[in-house]
Parts: sequence; structure tokens; C-alpha cells
Amino acid sequence: MNTICKILTACLALIVATGCDDIIEVTDISGKTVTLIAPAQGATVQTNLITFTWEKVDDATQYTLQVAKPDFETAAQVVVDSTMSTTAFSQELLPGNYEWRVKALNSGYETNYYSNNFIVAETDGLAGNTLILNSPANNFATNQTEVTLNWQALTDATEYRVQVLDDTEEVVLDETVTETSIEITFTGEGTFTWQVRAQNNSESTLYSKRNITIDTTGPNTPQPSAPADDATESAGSINFSWIREAIAGSEELDSIYIYTDETLETLFLKDVGTDKNFSTDLQADTYYWNVKAFDTAGNESETSLTFNLTIN
Repeated sequence: MNTICKILTACLALIVATGCDDIIEVTDISGKTVTLIAPAQGATVQTNLITFTWEKVDDATQYTLQVAKPDFETAAQVVVDSTMSTTAFSQELLPGNYEWRVKALNSGYETNYYSNNFIVAETDGLAGNTLILNSPANNFATNQTEVTLNWQALTDATEYRVQVLDDTEEVVLDETVTETSIEITFTGEGTFTWQVRAQNNSESTLYSKRNITIDTTGPNTPQPSAPADDATESAGSINFSWIREAIAGSEELDSIYIYTDETLETLFLKDVGTDKNFSTDLQADTYYWNVKAFDTAGNESETSLTFNLTIN
């Protein structure tokens, strides 16, 4: 009996020692201070492109930046709420009063928020301003060829110059409008840059630009490969795989559908595959599965052939 106890004690000691080696200690940063650099407290900024900067906090891995208008106590709008690993962030803001704050984080702790108030002033003329684009968002993908571009009005601007460039940077559209939106029709697929500047008779802003992908072609139809049709497997983790050649354009993904009836009316599971693979645990039953591809532009493929699988 004593021998058994000694063996158990030795095993327990080994487990504890091994477990301790695997534990990564996280430094408590909750009492540390985030030192804000700019905009300083009470600063008046003469441009609408604001760069927020703060000092690095030792042992922090990320920072959360928030910007409210006019302040957090009476916030009408939180215009920025973003977490990042860097100590600088740029954002276009309309004239007005703002409060910004930052906290530091790591995997176990976070500091308090530290904040400053500042003012974005109206500027004389256009040269010191940045035109704020509203929509579509940067890197937007769509299967529609007609797209409306929107941006914010700028004081002192009498018109706006809109350009669209293809992936070779050739200008394929160049128009001047007095409104703050324009509907354009893309005549082909691909990734384009759209850019707008405000101007009047004497000056202009720099171009503000974003990318957009026009993709009207649906993904190829996936081909199930494993488990083979009519295959029999043992209960447990089952790996599904399929083949599909990607098409250039917007990002593509595959959804797998697993049913428990041949008429495909009782959906057992739906999920997204990774690199044309998917694994899940299955118990004894007969299953029917197929795959369908989608892309971020809104296109979809035909549904693949349906394979059946028996789990013992």
C-alpha cells in the first residue's frame, strides 16, 4: 500500500511540475498609466484629419481607443471605438468638440481609460482639410455594377471631382459634380480605386480614396471528395473535404450542409469550411452532405452533388 501511495505522489508531483512550466505569467498592468501625446488636453486642431498618439505601456499588447462627440458624459455619438496593437491612429472628423480616451490591455489585465478633450476647428479654405468619404467602405465588394458613392460636404467647396481608376491606375471615369454623391456604372469586373476631392475656383483638397471590387461571377461549384459517396465510417471525428478551383475576384468561402434525411429537409449541421475541409463528431446514423460556395460580393455557386455517409 505504501508503494502505491509513493507512486501516486510521484505522479502527482510530476503533473504539477509539468503544468507549472506550461503556465505563462501575465503581468498585471491595471495600475499603469497611459500617457496621451496628441491631441493634448484643450487643443484646437486646424485640420479634420486627426492623428491620435500615446506612449507605449510596458507589458501591454493592445490599446482601445474611443472618441466621443462632444464628450463621453453627454455623448451624442461615439465616432471611434477600435482596438489595436499600435500607439497611433488617424481618423477624419468633422468640426466640433470631442473627447478621446485610451486604455491599455493584455491577456489578463487592463488599465483605466485616460482622456483628453479637443476641438476640431473650421478652417479657412480647402487646403488644410481632408474630404471625408462616407460609403461604400474601403475594400467593399459587390456583385452590382451600379454603385452610389457618398462623401461629406466641405465648407468653401463649390464642386467635387470624382475619379475612378482601374487596377493599372488608368482613369476610367473623371467627373465633376456639385452634389455630395454620384451614381456610377462599372462596365467590367475587377478592383478599382475611387477618389474624390473638394475644389473651388482657387484651391482644392487632396484626393480621398478607397478601393472597391466589382465581382459579378459566381464561384465554381464544389465537388465533394471525402468521405466518398456511400462510405461507412466509425462514430467519432469525421473529416469532410472537397475540391473547388478559386476564381479571381472577391474572397470566396464554402459552406457545408449535413442532413439526416435523403430529402434534405432535416438540417443537422451547417458550417463554414477551412481550406476546403471541415471536421465534426458524428454518432451512429445515416447522413447526407453537400457543399455550396459563396463570395463576399454576394455571389454563390450551385449546390454540389449530395453524398451519403453511414456512421456505425
